Amino acid sequence: MNAASGPNWAPDITKPGHPPDQEQPWDEIIPLDAHLAPPAFPLQCLPSWLADIVQAVAEETQTAPDLAAAFALGGLSTAAGGKAVVRVRGGWHEPLNLFLLCVAPPATRKSAVFRAMTAPLYQAEEQLVLSGRAKARQAELFRLQLEETDKQARTKAVRSGSASDLAEAESTALALEEAVVPPEVQLIAKNVTPEECSTILSEQGGRLAILSAEGDLFDIVCGRYSNGVPALSPFLEAHAGDVLKVNRRGRAEYVRSPALTIAVCIQPAVLTYIARKPRLRGQGLLARFLYALPHDTVGYRKSEPDLVPDDVRHTYERNMRHLVISLADWDPPQILTLSPPATKLVTEFQDEIEPKLRAGVGELDSLRDWAGKLVGAAVRIAGLLHLAEHLGDAFRKPVAEETMRRAIDIARYYSAHAVTCFGAMAEDRHTQLARDAVAWLTRNENVRTIRRFSRRDLHRGMQAKFKDASTVGSVLSLLDAHGYIRPLPEPSAGSRGGRKPSPKYAVNPLLFGQP
Repeated sequence: MNAASGPNWAPDITKPGHPPDQEQPWDEIIPLDAHLAPPAFPLQCLPSWLADIVQAVAEETQTAPDLAAAFALGGLSTAAGGKAVVRVRGGWHEPLNLFLLCVAPPATRKSAVFRAMTAPLYQAEEQLVLSGRAKARQAELFRLQLEETDKQARTKAVRSGSASDLAEAESTALALEEAVVPPEVQLIAKNVTPEECSTILSEQGGRLAILSAEGDLFDIVCGRYSNGVPALSPFLEAHAGDVLKVNRRGRAEYVRSPALTIAVCIQPAVLTYIARKPRLRGQGLLARFLYALPHDTVGYRKSEPDLVPDDVRHTYERNMRHLVISLADWDPPQILTLSPPATKLVTEFQDEIEPKLRAGVGELDSLRDWAGKLVGAAVRIAGLLHLAEHLGDAFRKPVAEETMRRAIDIARYYSAHAVTCFGAMAEDRHTQLARDAVAWLTRNENVRTIRRFSRRDLHRGMQAKFKDASTVGSVLSLLDAHGYIRPLPEPSAGSRGGRKPSPKYAVNPLLFGQP
């Protein structure tokens, strides 16, 4: 099914970029009750065997491809997380684990997509469990032998008291301490507490994937089992690959380079719920997710869609199982490098994103916590695509320019969806303030005359309602996204120095009933 032919979760509204100065034509104003419709997932950016299964599963389940694509990337992240990193330049390395979040209303067949896309991951996990049990039995027998040897060595050393026997006993005791029976392999979890997450990461060499078609994870993270207090450290550190160290009563857990994958699907109500938990964003958890808001196809679905072709399904399952099992033996993690043209693309993408983060005037100012990680996310995606394209010898080749270009296109897709999702999360807080700001603009005689105002003008005019400067920035971003205003060229400080002029905005004349 062509998802673009179905309806959107929000009204189908697009908004091209605005021109830099007021003499250029304006677009129509988008009502504040509407959401901008983000683009469809760029399937052409995936390797063919992944694009084929995503399109086929979307057709069979009559869902937008975005959902299957998110779980496809989640599958690659499950396979590669903790097993490979991309070296960009200098000390900049990106691990290959992703946090992915899809937002879809009820009755949209999320579970069917989840089962189809995660089936080979569970098959691979079962195979790793079976082979791991054989290794565990061997390790256990070896440990039993060491225990008997240790007992005999200690007895002999006590009786003889000789230096050589004492040294032998010490050596045997050290060997026994290092002879650890590995725990059973666990590659995937559905919903775990932060404490359980850190424990599993510690036991599994730092890797774990949390995969779910529901949003219970956020209920747990928000404190279902911790008196309503979010416990975020394991998730934050295991996304970045930072050292994870947890001291518990009776034991300590230490993971040098944790790599947690999260791929979950939630309902819009859950998005609203997590928006009411400022700590989730304040501590950086929400900034680590790549968001997708697929088109809603309910009411437009075919009763007898085409089924996933057997060859497409078998190829996907074979390749995904191969990735998981073959990468499981990469210890320590392999380092993937970028080709010089790919490195150049990363630099150009950085240069593209950086001005958009400028306070007050940048398009992504209100999302700078999220957008500041976008270049790194593009590199991670490129590494995953590289592994999927070169199933047998990826570590022998640098990431190609075309692979990086497609990864950047996917990152731009996620950027558009993040704007919409964060807009929906902020709507309860900021949409009414934006309406109040529109009322202030239309009542202010000076604004009506010159059709311009500054950020400081708005803040002073509505100081009773704006509690802080960040709220002003969010409201201005919302008004800009909906076509009420647009930023004017950034002012520069005067020749005499002093405070930098406040950013200025032009007002759409349509707001005043003028052409």
